[in-house]
Amino acid sequence: MSVLARFRKESPFEARDLAREIEVKIIRLCMNEKYYPKRYRYTISQSLIDSALRMSDYITAANALPNNEQHREQREKYQQNAYMMCEVILRKLDLSERLEFSIPEGLLTEIIEMILKEEKAITGWINASKKKKT
Repeated sequence: MSVLARFRKESPFEARDLAREIEVKIIRLCMNEKYYPKRYRYTISQSLIDSALRMSDYITAANALPNNEQHREQREKYQQNAYMMCEVILRKLDLSERLEFSIPEGLLTEIIEMILKEEKAITGWINASKKKKT
C-alpha cells in the first residue's frame, strides 16, 4: 500500500541520494574546460570537488551511525558538517560566478537549487533525529 505524497516524510536516504547527484554534477562541471579553465583546476575546481565529496562523506558517516544515545552526538556533528559543506559549496559557486567563468546560468541554477534542497533535507533529517531522542 502506498502513502500519499503529502503524508510522506523526508528520509535520510534522500539526503544521501541527493548528495551523490550533487557530487556527480559538480565533478562534471569542474572538469569541463569550457567552464573552468585548466589553470584554475587546482585553485577553484579541485576545492569545489573536494567540498562536494566531503559533504557526501559526512552524510554517509552520519547515516552509518545508529541513532542511539551512545552515537547521537557524533551523528549530529556529521549532519551539521554536511550542512556546513553545502554552504561552502554555495560560496565557491558564487566565487566562480564572480570570477566570470562561463558556466551556463541554467546549469548553475540547477546545482544551486539541488544544494538548497539538500540543506532542507539535512535540516529535516537533523530534526527527525532529535525527535527520536525525546
